[in-house]
Amino acid sequence: MKKTVTLIAAPTAIQPGGYIAKAYEDRTVPGLGQAELEIEAKGQGWQITLSWACPAPVKSIARETDKFLDACALLVPATENAQWITMGSKEDPVEGVLWKADREKPWRMQAEGLGTMIRQEAPVDWTVAAEHANGRWTVRFEIGAWPVLSQYKQLGFAIWLGERQDRAGLKSVSPGWLAAV
Repeated sequence: MKKTVTLIAAPTAIQPGGYIAKAYEDRTVPGLGQAELEIEAKGQGWQITLSWACPAPVKSIARETDKFLDACALLVPATENAQWITMGSKEDPVEGVLWKADREKPWRMQAEGLGTMIRQEAPVDWTVAAEHANGRWTVRFEIGAWPVLSQYKQLGFAIWLGERQDRAGLKSVSPGWLAAV
């Protein structure tokens, strides 16, 4: 399945801690309007590709505290009632995979609500290949068995544009869960 997804800005008003909600309350338009999503089941695993326009990629921020990396993440519900926009809850968590432009390996993620994301090394059979060419990022995730994606067959995603200083809750996101089949 391949589709173009119109993105929304992650709502700053619900971000934990208060700073983002106040400092970026006027950030209601996504930095990125659309992204291409392609999902293919591969045996017990998945190949998921995200592609988006990015004329000025940020691939490294070594020793530069005022720069932020390009990145993207896929999230899937770990229960039937898990909410995408809040990154789940304690009772209804989410799982995910995160790519950052300065890493060759993806991170595996788990969250139980905003501000609770935990990263760990991804399983060996979870890989990512990223390429920036002709003003676009193309990020291909090869994911071995992912039981919750196979069970609920839906996912959401987020994209961070380093040039726009996206980070944490400042990002462009899919408008909700998307069918994975």
